Amino acid sequence: MVSIRGYGSYVPLYRIERSTIAEQYGERAGGGETAVPAHDENVTTLGVQAAKNALSHAGVDAPDAVYAATTSDDFDERGVAAHVAYAVGADGDARVSDFQGSARAATNAVLAARDTVEAGRAETALVVASDVLTADAGTRAERTAGAGAGALVLGTGDGVADLRETAVATTGFVGRFAPSDGPPETGDGRFNRERYLDAVTTAVNGLDGSFDRAALPAPDGRWASKAAGALDLDADLDSTFDAVGFAGAGGVLLDLATGLDAADAGDTVLVAGYGPGGCDALSIDRTTDGTPEMTTDDYIESKEHVPYGKHRGFRGGAA
Repeated sequence: MVSIRGYGSYVPLYRIERSTIAEQYGERAGGGETAVPAHDENVTTLGVQAAKNALSHAGVDAPDAVYAATTSDDFDERGVAAHVAYAVGADGDARVSDFQGSARAATNAVLAARDTVEAGRAETALVVASDVLTADAGTRAERTAGAGAGALVLGTGDGVADLRETAVATTGFVGRFAPSDGPPETGDGRFNRERYLDAVTTAVNGLDGSFDRAALPAPDGRWASKAAGALDLDADLDSTFDAVGFAGAGGVLLDLATGLDAADAGDTVLVAGYGPGGCDALSIDRTTDGTPEMTTDDYIESKEHVPYGKHRGFRGGAA
């Protein structure tokens, strides 16, 4: 069985209250905050920090393979995995792969890394998911376009958790998408929610057993509780949506890290990676109580609020 040798996360220091964004346009907004990347932070730098935290937690100097997932790479041709591999000191013959185009890319990368370890092609495989989402000023999406990263170190032998079982539900539904020359388009919210529920419940129902904690990230923070109800889950829900916003692929492993932080040895943690094209569900057994030096909650609680103008400036646009 493939184990999770260690894990880590990273959330930018800066935050903006969603009510601050709404007030700029004479609107009302619910509670919550959204992570704001600094001017020198991007998907690569966020991913590197999460990766270093995971490697430190795992006690691994350098991985044999690096898999990176994102939906918000600034470049059409560049990639993230090789840059993360170089930054964490991986050898020149380390296997690297990039997964993009969907928040589901995070769990796609985990499954690929698991297969690599199971096949004996790597003793340790680092998986990094990182995103810095953007949205046009004045749109509802601007309030929750978040940023963050999570990372796992997979390997053989003893770890902090075991990757017990996986299940997949692939569909032809696109839902949220982003054209190459513009911001994300979300379409009809109610219809998207129903397709999310269909994909997540189908994937999770493909797993055996019960769960103590569940991470069911989605573009709308309310969808996870609806999925939990549809699945009749008797589990604590782990979500960073209210504190970080929707962080795409990064949010999938960020929410998983939150669940692993809170889980006790013997607990089973569920994570569902949903995005255009379907959902991957992973069942993970926590084997120890150890957490990284900086937990996800530590990053969330360490914050500095910024005004709207600074938020737009860091996002690359004028207020």
